[in-house]
Amino acid sequence: MSIAINEIRRVFRYNGMQLPDVPGMEPKEVRDLYSTQYPELISAEIEAGEVRDGVQEYTFRKAVGTKGGSGDEGERLTTLMAAVTVESEGRSDITGKLAKALTRRGTQACGSAWGAFVLRTRRDATERHTARVLPTSDMLAPLP
Repeated sequence: MSIAINEIRRVFRYNGMQLPDVPGMEPKEVRDLYSTQYPELISAEIEAGEVRDGVQEYTFRKAVGTKGGSGDEGERLTTLMAAVTVESEGRSDITGKLAKALTRRGTQACGSAWGAFVLRTRRDATERHTARVLPTSDMLAPLP
């Protein structure tokens, strides 16, 4: 009895597409290589199928789950949905986060600065017939 050595060809599949094999790389390395083109592959699971007719098929499946999930997702989702409903119906009160942000002195100062910039740009464009005017550094928001 003799032993026959057959080469196994690898096929990688993702989202209905067949991705070319990269010889000399492990399936995980192939996944990492293709993740530059398909970023969702970064956390994808690799499923190895059976060897049939000399072909080994690997399938990349997107990992499904909740990042940082805990046991109270239902309560948090219910609270979020209620807040979205209130906002969409226009029933939000002045204590909302956006309302608070708009009443801050820094936000109002930045808004005033940008408003002045727009008015100056429009005035300068009509006077000089130029469309390019750069904002001064005091009009830009500070870096964190």
